[in-house]
Amino acid sequence: MSIEVQFERIINSKVIREADTKSHQDYIMLTALAAMFLLALFAYAWQHYQWMQHGYRIEEVVRKREQLSEIGRQLRLERATLRNPQRIDAIARGELGMVVPAPGQLVTFSADAPLTIPTPPPQAQGQPAELAAKR
Repeated sequence: MSIEVQFERIINSKVIREADTKSHQDYIMLTALAAMFLLALFAYAWQHYQWMQHGYRIEEVVRKREQLSEIGRQLRLERATLRNPQRIDAIARGELGMVVPAPGQLVTFSADAPLTIPTPPPQAQGQPAELAAKR
């Protein structure tokens, strides 16, 4: 039993393939579905990224708010300390050399009273004129 094989030379250069419209439509449909899937995936990823960014911003704002409330508390405490009348009196007397006004030195004006210049109190009998002028 012998098998005979014969090779023929086939020239395909002149063969024209017909366009398969069904496979072309399937290719377009598959490409459109893949594009829609990728678009939905990118939209989900972008939304998730934005959600994470907003979370970070919220944490930062909360931390900044806590810092500012702490600074506000410290400033209120400092203001209360600086407004202390005993402290102001001690600084005025010690560092600035201020004294309590003598009677007649304190002049009080009211808003409805006419503006007049007060006259100085009469001088004591025993003081020379030069000492009174230095005051």
